[in-house]
Order: sequence, then structure tokens, then C-alpha cells
Amino acid sequence: MTTSKFFKKLSIAVASTAFMSLSGATIAQAISITPNNNGEALVNEILGSGITIDLDSINYRGANGASGIFTDGLSSGIGIDQGIILTTGKAKDAEGPNDLDKTTTENNYRGDPDLDGLITEKTKDATILEFEFETQGGNVFFNYVFASEEYNEFVDSKFNDVFGFFLNGENIALIPGTTTPVAINTVNGGKNLETNGSNSEFFNNNDPSDGGPFFDIEYDGFTNVFTAQALGLASGSHTIKLAIADTKDQGWDSAVFIQAKSFSDGGTSDGDTSDGDTQDVPEPIIDGGILAEPPAQDTEDVPEPSIVIGLLGVGFAGSLLKKKSTKSHN
Repeated sequence: MTTSKFFKKLSIAVASTAFMSLSGATIAQAISITPNNNGEALVNEILGSGITIDLDSINYRGANGASGIFTDGLSSGIGIDQGIILTTGKAKDAEGPNDLDKTTTENNYRGDPDLDGLITEKTKDATILEFEFETQGGNVFFNYVFASEEYNEFVDSKFNDVFGFFLNGENIALIPGTTTPVAINTVNGGKNLETNGSNSEFFNNNDPSDGGPFFDIEYDGFTNVFTAQALGLASGSHTIKLAIADTKDQGWDSAVFIQAKSFSDGGTSDGDTSDGDTQDVPEPIIDGGILAEPPAQDTEDVPEPSIVIGLLGVGFAGSLLKKKSTKSHN
């Protein structure tokens, strides 16, 4: 490993450790998951102001135990305290600590053609929540975090679990200010943190083989809180499809967390946080016709490594140099 690659790993490790110190998160605290496959219960959990749901249109498709309702997300550092989780494996497996580099549940469930259209490989083990809604204000947005066990070793590979939020058939799960879908290959810290990352300012490392774990959650990496949004929708009914799936094989699970009460038309969410305060949902922004990055949210972001690099020594060195295990496929 070159000196520059070593210090890249070190800076990400220090940033994550400092995050835990500044946020008060500790390994003793953990996100709590209650498995739930009831489509109406899942929709009600994320439903916010200004949105009317057609209850007859709610359609959940997925394996038993693949989805659920979570609480105490802030204590685990994901930036969202409460909401729903959709996974490619078992929702309960998201609970920390991160003591395994390759958590997998093979549900033997089918994939999804819309997700297939986002990639070049076939999907498997899809979990999908779909429903029709009307918006009073003409807008819709909601907050989410994507997480995966495929970080960091399968960055820039074909084993790239995929998710999408299809509004009237168009994916709105995009990197802020771009038309690029959020995925492992588009938001990461580099393969094993040794290559140049992609949109790494939005990425949080939690890999036990790359200096972690730093957060009390099973997944080896996850994004910052993103906002999916669309403006100026026509009056009448619209369809949203929230979907996630394994790609090519069923190994190394992934998940998407969606914030409670944030599926709204632009008002303020009343989703609970750890201290009982309300979570303000940011107003959408348009920048040159592209949905721009939302204003700063009251979430638990990882501090910049340059801020905290001088606070800690290089005691991480030994753990950072461990080799990653190799994924086997049929």
C-alpha cells in the first residue's frame, strides 16, 4: 500500500471515529428493526403532509422479513431516526454491531424489470413498495439513506446492488444536483478505500476490514441523507414505486432507509427524532432544470477529515492494512 493510500484510509477512519465522538453515538447503542411486510403499515409510516394515498393501490412485493420499521437510527449514525427499511435480505440483519463483512440472506425471490433497466445485469431478491397518491401542492419529496454490505470491496464491479424510486416510471433517486442514480458505483470512497472515490463527500465508511466499524449498524457503508423530489406535478393521481434488489447474485445484502413522515408535498415533517424535536423537510430547489442539492438538513453528517485528523494518532494503522476477503460466486 502506498503512503498516499494509507493516509486516505486513515483520514476516512479518523473522520468516522470523530463523528461518533461528536454525535455521542457509541457501539452500545443500536438501531432497532421491527420486521413488517404490511404495505399499508409501511406507507402510513412514511406518509407526511399534503399527500393523499389511494389505499386500494398499495402493493408490497418481497420476501417475508425483508422490510420493516426502524427506530433509533440517529444513535446508529445514519442521520434518520425513524422510518421504514426495505432490504435485499432480512431487515432485522441491519441491527448492529457490524461483526460480519458479508451479511447475506438469500430470499430466492424474483428481481424487478424496472431495476434491471438501470443496470446491465439481472436483479434478484427484489423488495418493492408501490402505491398511488395525489399531492396538494404539486410537489413530492422524501428523505432516505442507501446502505450496503458490498462496500467497499465491490465498488466499480458488476456486483452492484441497485435501488430506485420510480415516480410515474422515472427514477428520482439521484445524486444531488445531477441526473446520476445513487448506487454503490456512484457514491463510495473507492474500492477498499484504495482507489479514487466517487462522490465520496456523501459516503460513510463502516467496513470492518477498512478501519471500522464506526457506526452501530451492520452495513459496511452508507450514504448521507438524500432527498428524492419532484416539482410541478400535474393534478391527479401519480404512482411511486420504491424498489431495491440484489444484482447478478443474492450475496452481500443492501438496504434503503426512508424517513418517517417525510413523504410530503413540501410541508414540515413531524417525524420523531432522538430528542423529540421535529425534523424540518427542506424546500426543493431547481438549478438549471436539475434538482439541486437540498439545503443543509439537521442530520448527523460525518466531519471533514481535515477538521479532525490532528485529534487522533495513527493507532488505526494495523487494522487498516488487513486484506479484504474475496467474494465467491457460482
